[in-house]
Amino acid sequence: MSPVHLLAGDDDLLLQRELERVLADLRAEDDELTVEVHDVTETDHLPELRTASLFGGRTCVVLRGVEAVSGDLKAEIESYLGSPSQDAVLVLVARGLGKVQRIGKLAKEHGERSDVKTPTDWDDRGWDRLVGEEFRRLKRKADASAIAAIRAHAGNVPGVIASKVAQVCAAEPSAPTLTAAHVEASVEGHGKVSGFAVADAVADRDPGAALVALRGALESGEAPLALLGAVTFRLRQLLQIRGGGDQKSAGVSPGQFRRLQGIAGRFGPGELAWCHDRLAQLDVDLKGSELPAPLVLELGVLELATSRDVGRPFNPLAAR
Repeated sequence: MSPVHLLAGDDDLLLQRELERVLADLRAEDDELTVEVHDVTETDHLPELRTASLFGGRTCVVLRGVEAVSGDLKAEIESYLGSPSQDAVLVLVARGLGKVQRIGKLAKEHGERSDVKTPTDWDDRGWDRLVGEEFRRLKRKADASAIAAIRAHAGNVPGVIASKVAQVCAAEPSAPTLTAAHVEASVEGHGKVSGFAVADAVADRDPGAALVALRGALESGEAPLALLGAVTFRLRQLLQIRGGGDQKSAGVSPGQFRRLQGIAGRFGPGELAWCHDRLAQLDVDLKGSELPAPLVLELGVLELATSRDVGRPFNPLAAR
């Protein structure tokens, strides 16, 4: 049993889920484990960890909010991490380590560190796995269609995903396997997503997904021009890569560069150049059209996301 566990991430729900997993593992090793939970804003000193528990089992202290620790408490934690007790467990939970990098270094040297990362917008497998884990946490089975439907309604926000999954499970207590039909019967609205979710759906040549993502972004308060900016940025990256640009010039990681290379290949001859021209016209339309901006943007996104033979009349129903 490691004497120190550091959980660092950028999302409170994912950190809580990882904490639950770690505590479950610790209790499996020691069923007499005594767990205390403290917040750095509510304690001035590190609880005693070098004295054996009065109840016989090991003591586990969970300290939340470590990213904001300072003063004497910070010094105590650093001192303890230099030589942690083997008869106790200290679990540190931090929303980022920017100001406590020494604590992060010491925790890694003398224990275990878990970096709890939110999936990137384009990591479909990561988001699918996160949704599936929420269903399993509630001891329910869900098929692929249910997971896709939850993602459409909840977007890329872990807390909203957990809420929607719980809503469906509560509304359908007897269904052996939850499906998209169960989700649609109990969940409304579109999930909050970033402008790059819209951009990636356009780049994936998926007009249906692009419109769902766009409506979710608009409903969550994203400005039409900001969404257009995200789509423009992504398509310019693809145009640059299609023209022979390298990873450095595109300003992306090696993995993202390989992904964008594959996406660029989905565009037929002249399509990316056509998209670039359409984006320029869409910018003008958003700033000067008498039509509602969301409608103008929806029509533009539909055109941009639909594959076409450049030079022929646009028909969104025609298959290539």
